[in-house]
Amino acid sequence: MSFKLERKPNYIHLRWGSDTFGPEGTKEFKALVAKHPEDHMLVNLLAAEEFDGVEDLQDLQALRMDEMFSCILIVRESLMHLFDEDLAVVPTILEAEDYFGMEDMQRQLLDGED
Repeated sequence: MSFKLERKPNYIHLRWGSDTFGPEGTKEFKALVAKHPEDHMLVNLLAAEEFDGVEDLQDLQALRMDEMFSCILIVRESLMHLFDEDLAVVPTILEAEDYFGMEDMQRQLLDGED
């Protein structure tokens, strides 16, 4: 396995450990999502210098977001152009944590309206 999982109080931090992220990484990420279906995720891909199959990764991310779960990708700033600008893709862990905090506040506000 190339992802290392670290449980935080409000989310899971997944850290990719290889310089290439491709279909095997997406498959592993999909398995982790299935294993932790009720968790928000910050997916740290800063180790990756090359991406293959970004569309499949983004489809999985969009599905999680449609289910009202945070799924924030952290990628090198120089590679952000590979990703859809409408999805949660940031260049640092701090920005990912801030993004998560904003999404969490939105969820709480929406829950309060019910």
